Amino acid sequence: MANCLSVVGAGAWGSALAIALSENFDVVYLQVYAEDELASIYPRHPALPVDYSGNIKLTCKADNISNSECILIAVPSYGFATTLESIKPHLNPSQQIAWATKGFDTTNQCFLHQTFDRIIKDQYSCVISGPSFAYEVASGKPTALSVASKDKKTREYWAQILQTNTLRAYTNEDIVGVEVGGSVKNILAIAAGIASGLGFGANTQAALITRGLAEMIRFGKSLGANELTFNGLSGIGDLVLTCSDNLSRNRRFGIELAKNNSKEEALKNVGATVEGLNALGIVLSIARKNKIEMPICEKVYQVVQKNITPKQAVMDLMSREQTIE
Repeated sequence: MANCLSVVGAGAWGSALAIALSENFDVVYLQVYAEDELASIYPRHPALPVDYSGNIKLTCKADNISNSECILIAVPSYGFATTLESIKPHLNPSQQIAWATKGFDTTNQCFLHQTFDRIIKDQYSCVISGPSFAYEVASGKPTALSVASKDKKTREYWAQILQTNTLRAYTNEDIVGVEVGGSVKNILAIAAGIASGLGFGANTQAALITRGLAEMIRFGKSLGANELTFNGLSGIGDLVLTCSDNLSRNRRFGIELAKNNSKEEALKNVGATVEGLNALGIVLSIARKNKIEMPICEKVYQVVQKNITPKQAVMDLMSREQTIE
């Protein structure tokens, strides 16, 4: 029997992971959402620099999942729950499942691992996160990732799967902290994009990243995360990457907002899912409920809602009452 991996979600990230991991498998099934997508991404996803290798099989059917030893989910967060429901009939207890989706389940107002545990009851949840642009992963540029699961064997299994000539994985048992880092950093990248779009410089970016990290840590600790997680790949690592480079769609979304575009216009100009926008509401809802101070995220929300201008948001942050670092 062939050694097979199923990657569910053929966007840029899922496609990049399929390309990078194809050297570890005889066959990689790359599942698109609908059949009409097949022609638009074959033989190469338009956002990536290389063609799919010969052992990557594009499909729109979930029945190939039953033939795979492991399944990697790489769909947008808003489609995570429905994706799990669609593949559930094809799963068996011997398979390993992980996801590389970043964000929250906004429909059910919870973490993705909570959605996974509710739907897939006989498997350990496992999330893959960290500083990783799809374009660079597909290009074969060295990338390090974090693999988080409460189960030691599960996280070690996926760390081994992700070990290639250009990928290296580190394990972590703090699934809450890794998911918080992968979600909140996208909101902060929108703020960094707004600042960049307004013409502010490296000083401003450094301040945003540093103070944004403080918000991320406060938020994560209130939910039971380990503070040390935010010093790692899925915390400061992913935050610096996403805030600093225009390969980040969240940063590009912020740049569009700085032009006084509406969120609808900004989304159209980015032309891709902006996970920071999807996570913004639930993150602030949790923060407000738990009285967690997140001023940068609050200002991003006000700009998105057109309550204040991007420039006023920055001035408001600069004029806040002085406090200790």
